[in-house]
Amino acid sequence: MDSKDIERRVRFLRRVLIFEESPDSLLARIAESLTEMEVSEGENIVLKGELGDSMYIILDGRVKVHDSDYIFTVLKSGDVFGKYYLLDQEERSATVTALSHTFLLRFEQEEFHRITQNENTVFRGILKALVRRLRDMNIIEEQLATQNTEILHQKEILEKQKQELLELNATKDKFFSIIAHDLRSPISTLISLSEVLRTDMDLLEPFQQKEILESLHDLSKNYLKLLDNLLQWARVQSGRMIPEPADFDLAEAIRDVISFYQPYALDKQIRLVERNIAPVKVFADKNMIRVVLRNLISNAIKFTQPGGEIHIITINKDSWVEVIVQDNGLGMSPEVLYGMFKLDKTQSSNGTAGERGTGLGLHLCKEFVELNKGTIKVESQKGFGSIFNFTIPKST
Repeated sequence: MDSKDIERRVRFLRRVLIFEESPDSLLARIAESLTEMEVSEGENIVLKGELGDSMYIILDGRVKVHDSDYIFTVLKSGDVFGKYYLLDQEERSATVTALSHTFLLRFEQEEFHRITQNENTVFRGILKALVRRLRDMNIIEEQLATQNTEILHQKEILEKQKQELLELNATKDKFFSIIAHDLRSPISTLISLSEVLRTDMDLLEPFQQKEILESLHDLSKNYLKLLDNLLQWARVQSGRMIPEPADFDLAEAIRDVISFYQPYALDKQIRLVERNIAPVKVFADKNMIRVVLRNLISNAIKFTQPGGEIHIITINKDSWVEVIVQDNGLGMSPEVLYGMFKLDKTQSSNGTAGERGTGLGLHLCKEFVELNKGTIKVESQKGFGSIFNFTIPKST
């Protein structure tokens, strides 16, 4: 190799990190010992698992350091790989493959030790490269940690959106069920009964006319209650129903609802019993709480046998009031209890007098209680009745 080629290599080596501190005399010796290599695109330079005994400097071209399809990094002109194999022989941890037609300089371990036995500048250069690599790895680790946090956050968002989508689908299915069955059926019955009155009024006995009129009246009331629940629930689901909390006397609201349902209870020979209903100011949307009370008390009447009792109880706590509606009616199985407030698992059951329902009222109760910063729960056992508890914040 002539002096011009050596000088050209020395100028190139000065730009390589591990040779930055080495004197020109040492670089000249290194330059003279380097072996030129030429590899084609796609050709492997080293293979994973091989014993390393050389360092490679890229003169021109690009290579990838990879394990199968996973690429660790891409190196270009002036970059070095295999530098740590100058210090010892270990199995290659990755494969290096040319991404383009590439020219390399190879520095063999034996030559390295021969040339640098009385010179430590290259060792310092390798140490500097190692420190830089560790620093870069720390940066990459921090970036990966940040990306991992972002990925987990995105995953949580996707899981939340998935759950919301499932709930929306359940809502849609529930609406279709109510419209297709629970609204259509009462209307058909109303039409049939009114048709009998319209065409056969003169043929009916007075007691028969009374029975049909009472049926029409009961159906109309249930139909109106169902429509009211459905409309209110639709407003909640669309976000248009916003609570308007204010101070009011809870005992007065409870007694108003009990008074409203007293005739229905008496008609089924059921006692509505007040316990510990003392005046207490709460801070909530009064209309929403009245809807909760109406649904829980009417539901208790529906599932209580004639001669049964329904107890309405309040318990005064430090910052909230607990309302309990307890009946000794039919009770619920564990399966029904589990799906009580789950829209996609709601099961509709007929009452002790054949009363129909959709389970929608209990969902309204949950929505309204939670909108007013309260909680609701239920305990029940088949054949031993049910206990509904909900809380309301007290006035401050």
